[in-house]
Order: sequence, then C-alpha cells, then structure tokens
Amino acid sequence: MKKKKLLKTILLMVGTIGLAGGLAAGSVKAASSSYTKSINSSVSYIKGHTKKSDLDCWDALAVKRSPAGMSSSAKKVFAKSLAGQFKDLQGHYAATDYERTLIGAVSLGYNPTKYQGKNLVSGIIKTAPKSNSGITAKIFGIIALSTKNYGSKSNATVKTLVSQVVKAQDSKGGWEINGKTSDVDVTGMALMALGMHKSYSGVNTAISKGVKLLEDKAFSKSTGDFVISGSFSKKANSNSDALAIAGLSAVGVNPEKLKTKSGVTPVKRLIKYQKSSGQYRWFMSKNSGSLHMATQQAAYGLEQYSYFKANKGSIFKF
Repeated sequence: MKKKKLLKTILLMVGTIGLAGGLAAGSVKAASSSYTKSINSSVSYIKGHTKKSDLDCWDALAVKRSPAGMSSSAKKVFAKSLAGQFKDLQGHYAATDYERTLIGAVSLGYNPTKYQGKNLVSGIIKTAPKSNSGITAKIFGIIALSTKNYGSKSNATVKTLVSQVVKAQDSKGGWEINGKTSDVDVTGMALMALGMHKSYSGVNTAISKGVKLLEDKAFSKSTGDFVISGSFSKKANSNSDALAIAGLSAVGVNPEKLKTKSGVTPVKRLIKYQKSSGQYRWFMSKNSGSLHMATQQAAYGLEQYSYFKANKGSIFKF
C-alpha cells in the first residue's frame, strides 16, 4: 500500500467502448511489431475503461504519443478532465502539480503559460529548484520545462535543475527515493530528463553511470526484469521495467541488447505483464496495486522505445 501511495504521489507530478465516440480515435492499422501492438492495446484500454474524470496528464501523454495520436473528440474529453483535476487543487500547487499539469496541457496542444488562468512555467521556475522539492520534482521540472522553449528564465532553471540532478546521483550510479540505495524507477526517470540535455556539463558522465547501473546491476539475467535488491522497488514489477526501458531508450541505448540466458529481452518481459484486455499488471500474475499507473507507464515506456527506434528523440519534446 505504501508503495502504491508513494508512487502515485511521485508520478502524479515521477486511458473504447466505455467512452463511446468521445474517445474513439479511428481505426488503427495492424501493428508490425509486438511493442506497437502493446501500445495500441494499452491506449485502447485506457480510453475504453477509465472513468472520464479519472483520465489524467499521463493518460493524455500516452494517447498523444500512440500511433493513432489524439483525436479531436478525445481532446475534448481530456481537456475537461484535466481542467477539473487542476481546479480540485484549489490553488495549492507543489512543483509536481505544475509539472504534470504542464505535460498534460502540452499533450493537448495548450499553452502552459496561460492554462486555466495560471502560468505553469513560472510555477515550476519558482518551486522546482528549491532544496526541499525532492528529486522527482527536479527531474520532472527538467522534462516539463524542456517540452518547448519557454524563454531565458526557463532555460536557466533547466540548467540549475540539471546540475542538481547530476549532483544527486549516488556512488552506485543511480538515483534514490529513500536516500539509501539506487532505485530503478527514479534512475529511469533521471535518464529521461538528462537525455534531453546531453550537452550540459557532467550530463554524459552521469548518463554513462546510470546506464551501467541498469545494465550491470539491475537487469536480471534470469527473468529480464530490472530490480535492485534493497531499493524502494524491492520486487520485479512492470513499472520499474517500463521506466528502465524508457530511460535507456531516451539516452540512445537500446534496451533490447540485454537478454536473459533464454533470450528474453526487457521489452518482451514487460509485455508479459499485459493482460488480454490491454491493461498491465503491476506484479506478474497479480491484479493488486495501481494497475492504472502500470498501464500508463508501460504505454509511454514503450512509446519512448518506439521513438528511439525511429530516431525521434524524447516523447516529451513537443
């Protein structure tokens, strides 16, 4: 339960039948790869089985970056849901609130400097660099402010945040939630952010260390999962696998070069968590935990891998 609540807090900052015509994106051509099929199935599940008011910024990103993209009818549904969730914050915004809302807003094509009467960019600039903002706020601050060019103040803040994230890397080469040992999820997130700014001081060295940790320490040659003993994510799960795949792909490293003794690759292993409905499990063969989050992360993790394969850069760059 604690893991579910904490990960929800982190990633709320670090979705075709049910919605009828409102979210129907039109027919999608048969996929030529297993990961594309998985993305389509995940997004179809999100759109068809998620309560309209529960569709959030991460759902918007997953739908936007899917092969079918975001239809005009889907945009209307998401626009209402995201606006309602932002209003529910009642003016009390942490850095992660600004960041996830910005990512959702740009996924829908809105100007984040004028979203629901708020300047989300300014909000991030004011909150993310603070010492008490937390590592995920700094990571997603980089990502959010890098979705587009928001001017000199934003660019300067990105440089500050990049420096803070590089300095936060631990001696093992990863990043932590609990301050004790490297965590796969946060390391994947950090690589997604740093991959957008390889020219900045210290970034390439930090990326190399992070990649080495995921490849040499986290990757399980027996199952194909990414897990670090003693970390916050103690057991193999789809969330960690998805974020590791996304992180490696975002920095230009092919996760599929990693294989178990029986030939299972990270992408193949991740897809094993998917049910026939399109929904993803958190833990293999179990239906407990935040399956909504697991499905979101699997979708955009595979989308980042697809972007890597197509040499398209970051899924967060609009």
